[in-house]
Amino acid sequence: MNTGMMNRIRYPDRKLMVNSIVLLAKQSGKTSFSSLWQVKNALGTKKVGHTGTLDNFADGLLVLLAGSLTRLGNHITASDKEYLARIAFGSRTDTLDPSGTVTETAPLPDVDKLHAVLPSFNGSLDQIPPEYSAIHVDGKRASDRIRDGEPVYLAPRRIIIHSLELVGYTGPDGTENPAKGPVAAADIRVHCSKGTYIRSLARDIAIAAGSCAHTAFLRRTAVGPFRLEDAAGFNLLPAFGTPRDSQEQPEPVPPHDILDSCRPFTPELARETGLPVLEIPDRLVPEFLNGKKMTTAWFDRPPANSVSHAVFSGKRFCGMVHDEGGRLVYDFVHREDS
Repeated sequence: MNTGMMNRIRYPDRKLMVNSIVLLAKQSGKTSFSSLWQVKNALGTKKVGHTGTLDNFADGLLVLLAGSLTRLGNHITASDKEYLARIAFGSRTDTLDPSGTVTETAPLPDVDKLHAVLPSFNGSLDQIPPEYSAIHVDGKRASDRIRDGEPVYLAPRRIIIHSLELVGYTGPDGTENPAKGPVAAADIRVHCSKGTYIRSLARDIAIAAGSCAHTAFLRRTAVGPFRLEDAAGFNLLPAFGTPRDSQEQPEPVPPHDILDSCRPFTPELARETGLPVLEIPDRLVPEFLNGKKMTTAWFDRPPANSVSHAVFSGKRFCGMVHDEGGRLVYDFVHREDS
């Protein structure tokens, strides 16, 4: 979805913003969870959830759900993501990012070798997540097990890299895009599936190029149809690749910018996130919201089996349903005053 379209999707009534999709630009050095308080304060609600966190060192787009729209979390989380990342070659850290301890060093890769290996990272891949990650192993985060000195085994996961673009690179002397010689750092733009770890991607690219690496900078630029440039606080982000002063506190995002980033959940946006849409007439909305037994006659078409559908009456979001072996089942109902 382009920026102009996103800017046209606004709330007609600010009272309804408590039930909204909020776009926030997380700043490097802040956790995803600590960033939520700004949105809670601006909307006057404690009910705000995220649809995918970012590592502390990373910045970029957080898609947040407020009020009763928090129940859409799983559907937004499943969206594709886009990132801009800088791979720093020659040293690998235990966390695969700048916050970790260097565990390995290796010669820098050659320009030709880097260009040769990148195409092999497009498409469907099996990827081993970083040991320092939020993945739960027997009920405990992998990163917590590592810090407690416990061994961790993370099985490979199937991911999809839809596109991988080499944006630019530098030699060890800072020369930009040298035709020959070693590469000290490379910027890549990645469009990938849910569950992809860019830190692992950088690690594996370096290995394939005969070197080692960690991810020095990471910025999430898109989640499904949502773009970073539409997010509150986007203008506070530094140019990509600008080192952060660890003594400087990130500047808070103004509340009015957060309110301006709020989006209602519309039929158009539902389709953009990959959800099929069902239409229900106004006269049946009260029965739907009260959880009465549904029939396919309520809707403009029968829902597909086992697939969750977003139900709308005009522009009004009413809830989610799915077909379960010929029986219509509520996922949840959405009341605008809840």
